[in-house]
Amino acid sequence: MKPTDDLREEHRVIKSVLPILDRVCVDIESGRSVKQDNLEGLIEFIKEFIEEHHYTKEEAYLFPEMEKAGVSGAEELITSLRNEHEEERQSVSKIGKIVFEKEENMELSSMVEYLRAYIRLLNLHIDKEENKLFPMVDTYLSQAVQKDLLKSFEDMETQIDSERYAELKIWLNTMGETYTKPA
Repeated sequence: MKPTDDLREEHRVIKSVLPILDRVCVDIESGRSVKQDNLEGLIEFIKEFIEEHHYTKEEAYLFPEMEKAGVSGAEELITSLRNEHEEERQSVSKIGKIVFEKEENMELSSMVEYLRAYIRLLNLHIDKEENKLFPMVDTYLSQAVQKDLLKSFEDMETQIDSERYAELKIWLNTMGETYTKPA
């Protein structure tokens, strides 16, 4: 297994959230209610799995190794990816502010706008990583560096509260069944 295989697997998990977010938008736009607990759970999942877990692997380990390797074009790409991470975090922060306010004060149209922007950002970001960054990583980072990266990723995995990680996976499956089944 390569570090990019690990990150691609996490992208698969992240991509499974996108139809849920889209369905939440459709439900809100159609006047159907969305449970407050589900909205809060979405924000918690995004913050814990995507921002704290996945982005940390990239920002703390992968990006610095690519910068050290001095691959032509990598510095600009990594700067762009870091900026996208920040833009995604800002979108989630805006969504979170709306979600965690009292339900009657929710600015639903703004939340839908932010959610749709976040979905677009994530799709473009994942595409850029998988089609530009990961091929560079696989081609230009030595086997030894890739092995060290994978070890860092595995070490990070062992530091995660496995019970909480299991809860997140169960929650994601439940949300998938709730929001992506045919109406």
